[in-house]
Parts: sequence; structure tokens; C-alpha cells
Amino acid sequence: MKRKNKRIKEALENIAGVPARKGGKAILFGKKKQSARPQLSRFENGLPTAVAFVDYESWYVSLIKNYGIKPDIKGWFEDLAKRVNITEAIFFADFSHKSLADEIKRIRPYSNKIIDTRNPLGVQKDFTDFIILDNIYQKALLSDDVDCFVLFSGDGHFSSVTSFLKNIYGKQVGVYAINGSFSHQLRETSSWSVILPTEESVLGNDYRLLLDELKQNKVMYTESKLLASVCNAHRNAKKENLKRALDKLIAEKVITVRKVSDKKEGTLFVDWDAAAKYTEQ
Repeated sequence: MKRKNKRIKEALENIAGVPARKGGKAILFGKKKQSARPQLSRFENGLPTAVAFVDYESWYVSLIKNYGIKPDIKGWFEDLAKRVNITEAIFFADFSHKSLADEIKRIRPYSNKIIDTRNPLGVQKDFTDFIILDNIYQKALLSDDVDCFVLFSGDGHFSSVTSFLKNIYGKQVGVYAINGSFSHQLRETSSWSVILPTEESVLGNDYRLLLDELKQNKVMYTESKLLASVCNAHRNAKKENLKRALDKLIAEKVITVRKVSDKKEGTLFVDWDAAAKYTEQ
């Protein structure tokens, strides 16, 4: 940790140039502390102007591993629009991995600021964090018209920069993070925070997986066979989450269970008119 902190400190001095000194003490960036009062927005809706820094690798891997779903980029931008006027969103990831390389085409409609953080010297987890920190500090130095910094990462390594932006630059700092991967310290130092995914988005994805399976494969499914088939086709899907989604579809009569011949388990039948709203992206 000491070695990492020293590395970050050296990088920050390189960004700022030789630190100014006052009374024998270095003044990083040579700027005085600003008021914590938010700046006036340049937009008529009164929301603060913001720049977002997205650790997309962390977002993607955490969702796939824990929920079996991919990031809802469109939904995230829609949520952002309710909180801030986003002027720039920068996405960071090691896109040398094929699964992440395929995500570039999903990011591109929303932002052309995509930074590949692959380390030419080998894989190091902190390398992406370091590049994000570099970009945040440079933006803080060069963009006085930014009212709010938005970070998508739950990594506790960013606690210091959130404190710096709030206490030294007087900025708001909003943080998005994945449930189960959010540092308590980072959450406490942020101005506001949002934990994802929402229950609605998890259920929505599971609804689509179940209904797509029923529609594409013209076979008579029982509950157990449907769950097994979806899990087999989507290895990151969580059986318990799928079961919860299936129970809701049955409770809402989108799917009905009927006895066919002498089978122990009932067969599933879908009301496709009622199912239409559940299959929308």
C-alpha cells in the first residue's frame, strides 16, 4: 500500500508540475481551497454540469459474475440525466479481453471517449485505477466549469480523490457501484451514491431469458426443464434469480402451468400478448 501511495503521489506531482511551495510546504496543484458551495449550472434545468469516469471493466465483470447480466448503459445514462447535466463520459477497461472488446460497440452510441487500460508489462489490477485517477486529477486542474464528478467504481482506492475533490475543489462527487462491491469508506466520502443493479433490471433480464427460451425452442417445458435449459445456455445466469422471475410470471398469469397426460410436473404455456411488455429491451 505504501509503495502504491508513493507511486500515485509521484504521478500527481508529474501532472501538476513541480509543486508550488508556501511556508516550506508543498501546495499540490498550486490552487487554493474553493468553497464547497456548488457552482451555478450552465443549463436551464438547474442541474449541475458533470463529467463521468467509468471503470467499465469492474462494472462488467461484477455484473456478469454476481448477476449474470451485462451493464445497462442506456439505463445508466437515463438515471444520470435525472441528477446531472453530463457533458462527458469516459469509459476505462482492458479491452484486450475478447468479452470486453465486444462491449466497445455497446458503449460507442453513448460515448466516444473509450480508453484502453491494458498494461504492456502484464496484468496489474491497480493499473486501470491509476489511469482513472490520472484523468480525474487532470480534469480537476483544467476544467473549472465542472460542478460534479461522477465515478462508476466501488473501489476504496478512490476515497482519497473524492475527499480531495469535495474538500479542496468544492465539487460534488457522485458514485455508482455494484451491490456487494462498494467500499464503505468510498460511499461515506461521496456527495451521493447509487447502488446497482436495481431489482427491476435483474428481473427484467431474467424475464427475457426465460421467455426467449420458451419462444425459440418449440418444446413442452416444465419448470425444472426450463430453468435447467436457460442455465445451460447462459452459464452466468443465477438459478435462484430465474426461479424468482418465473414465479412472478406465473403469479401474473403470463405463464400458466397445466397438467398434460400423467406427467408429475405441469407443462408451461405462455400468453404471448401479456408477455410482450416483459420482452422489451
